[in-house]
Amino acid sequence: MATVRITEVPPSRTHRLVDLCEIASGPSGQQLEGLSAEMEGVPVISPPDLTVEHQVDARNIKRVGVSTANGLARFRLREGDLVYVRQGTLGRRAVVGQAQAAWLFGAACLRIRPKRGVILPEYLLHYLGHPLVHGWLTSQANPSQAVETVTSQTLATTPVFVPSLDRQRSIVGVMKEISTQIEAQRQLIAKQEAFRLGLLTEMLSDAFGGPDTR
Repeated sequence: MATVRITEVPPSRTHRLVDLCEIASGPSGQQLEGLSAEMEGVPVISPPDLTVEHQVDARNIKRVGVSTANGLARFRLREGDLVYVRQGTLGRRAVVGQAQAAWLFGAACLRIRPKRGVILPEYLLHYLGHPLVHGWLTSQANPSQAVETVTSQTLATTPVFVPSLDRQRSIVGVMKEISTQIEAQRQLIAKQEAFRLGLLTEMLSDAFGGPDTR
């Protein structure tokens, strides 16, 4: 497929991901010298920091020193980038928000930087999670390695359907609304589970040494 310039991308057509985004592999482990959860410095997003809800969970994130990070400027993240897990838990991904801007990403991740005015980061986030797209990517993973790995070259050739920006915004809006509803249901279930456990504990308090409430 011929390379398509930004101004030539028509609506509702399919293109290679590399024609729509800049793709970069993370730094090697040697470059991330001193990476540690105890270190004060610049956070480095790794696969365990990406949740199934496509969020960055920084509670246990590891960091490198500022001097090391200064030498890794080309691996800095910007708001609107996607971090995509290429090794291990393939397909975990998140859009970089304002809070993660200027952080780094690790060796087991790829950075996807959508070209402005062509494709929305949030649309691409959901597109890459479509079962057919995810299945295609995992089928391309290197089976000869001990851990499944998707290379940047493989990700670059991923076919991406690019509707108009208005349609992309519509899709993103619907997905956001559904995600909000799912999160509300999760919180409700968690409250009900806690209530059930508390009620059971109260009803069996005499059996486990608690105050007799009979």
